[in-house]
Amino acid sequence: MTEKPAHLALYRRWRPQRFSEVVGQEEIVQTLRNAVASDEAAHAYLFAGERGIGKTSVARILARAVNCPNRVEGEPCNECPTCKAILANRSLDIIEIDGASNRGIDHIRRLREEVNFAPTDLRRKVYIIDEVHMLTNEAFNALLKTLEEPPSHAIFIFATTEPHKVPRTIVSRCQAFEFRRIPAGRIAGHLRRVAEAEGMELTAGALETIARRANGGMRDALVMLEQAISHGGRPITADAVLDMLGLVDRETHAAFIEAIERNDQRRVIETIDSLVERGKDLEIFLADVIEAIRDRLLNGEGPAEREIAIARGLLDVKADLFRALDRRIRLEIGVLDLMARLNPDRTSSGNTGAEEPVAAERTVEDTPPSGPPIPEGIAPIWNGMLAEIEKERIAIAAFLLEGRPNLEDGRLIIRFPRRCSFHKESLEKTSNLQYLAGSVRRHFGDDVRVEVGYEGEKGGGSGGDSLFEAAQLVCRMFDGEIIKEEK
Repeated sequence: MTEKPAHLALYRRWRPQRFSEVVGQEEIVQTLRNAVASDEAAHAYLFAGERGIGKTSVARILARAVNCPNRVEGEPCNECPTCKAILANRSLDIIEIDGASNRGIDHIRRLREEVNFAPTDLRRKVYIIDEVHMLTNEAFNALLKTLEEPPSHAIFIFATTEPHKVPRTIVSRCQAFEFRRIPAGRIAGHLRRVAEAEGMELTAGALETIARRANGGMRDALVMLEQAISHGGRPITADAVLDMLGLVDRETHAAFIEAIERNDQRRVIETIDSLVERGKDLEIFLADVIEAIRDRLLNGEGPAEREIAIARGLLDVKADLFRALDRRIRLEIGVLDLMARLNPDRTSSGNTGAEEPVAAERTVEDTPPSGPPIPEGIAPIWNGMLAEIEKERIAIAAFLLEGRPNLEDGRLIIRFPRRCSFHKESLEKTSNLQYLAGSVRRHFGDDVRVEVGYEGEKGGGSGGDSLFEAAQLVCRMFDGEIIKEEK
């Protein structure tokens, strides 16, 4: 009974075997080919860069190239016994070491002892140390002597994703190459060739989505391509890829940005609800929205100052998101707070998103009364207080313009129409209410306290009853419950 050969992952089947097959690192490849062709390969190399962009692949190609007897213009032939032995991992002279698990001084001492022995069956003995930055300081110090006076038959190739952690004494003794991220267009082109060779059908949108999500890494792109194949469907579409990766389309990003700009609180909440119900990653969604804003800025779409303010606010929310116990609540509160700061003078009409015209410079003197007149006894004091608040906290002054004050039993009660719920709730925030209470005491007397409520209610609402009502409103909106009350 013959065993079925083990499945080999797509990124391993399509690992480059020649310098000419490496995508996106042309300058590095050309330099190494020239060095091999002239038989002037250095004794130590340092390959630095992000994961999955070709560092280990190039190191293995270089190991074959310096040992291949039939190389042409620095390229290994991959057909001679030497190349085949290296490709099959049968050669004892090509040693790959994982720096993360062999990081101690004892491992490096053993390496120092072995490196002095001549190669068994190849011309050059090649040591490839992956994630070299993981070595301990003692191990680096032990390696330093070998790098200073290396045997003529030995070549060291170090690969790392964090070159800043490699001691400068090591870096100065190596030829260092910085591998760059591969452009999305190059990744998409390579994926198209792989798909054709493997008999896969993908739409252009699907290729573009995978290439963009790979973030410059070819290995990640090939892993996502194989995942998309397993996900099913022929041809594989962009929607299928988005669903597989837990992402949303660009139209959703654009609609979310538009809702923020229009102060459409309801639409923002509904969008977040939909994302959570569909199991989307909120942190990735925010990152994609910020990237969409960046693209809009590059294309000159929309006012730059406002776009930058939105992006900065979303970045702040994203920074707090991974620490939040409930990401959904943190995102909703963060975005609503951002909208309140972006639109301090807009009325939220039941969170419908309808915009109301706002005067560019609305002042106390030029604001026509829109409700019952202010009682004559307090009108001068009220207007004077508004004028002062307008200079210090213009957002609070804008909220107060929609309210109608009345002095009752040592209380200044400010009542709002029901349509101005956003104004009332904004004034009830602790910091705003404390500031307003101080202004009332200065203008109306130390014994006068302030309350905020709706028209038609008895008394005000900013005392204990109002705070309790506000807490209940928040609980209903975010499906929460009150667990503790403090007087």
